[in-house]
Amino acid sequence: MFIRFDSPRTYNNLMENIFTSDVMPNCCADPAIDIVEQENEIVVNAELPGMKKEDVKITFEKNVLTISGERKSEELPENSKVLLNESRCRAFDRSVRFGYDIDAAKISAEMSNGILTIKLPKTDEVKAKEIPIN
Repeated sequence: MFIRFDSPRTYNNLMENIFTSDVMPNCCADPAIDIVEQENEIVVNAELPGMKKEDVKITFEKNVLTISGERKSEELPENSKVLLNESRCRAFDRSVRFGYDIDAAKISAEMSNGILTIKLPKTDEVKAKEIPIN
């Protein structure tokens, strides 16, 4: 069971959420990612709203995929002041280790509408094979 952790209004709610949640998500994990295994590849989608592809770096080494970058704050016009600032503007680094071999030479990535999609093809050795019965 997954229970979303929302900001509590009181100290008692905080304690209740901590001790009654089956899973407490890492609210500082950035960017949020989804990983889907398909027959021939792994697909990783990362949420990077407002980022340019030039500000994102993807590396793959020893079966570890790392997505890193930096969200930069917008420059404010002169004579303006911030009334509320909930945007996260900071460097981030997110890594995922895969338990089987990926064909690193065929990894591809594209970014569209703030979603980074990385396709990691499985090597032939780890792809499922049907065994005929004689």
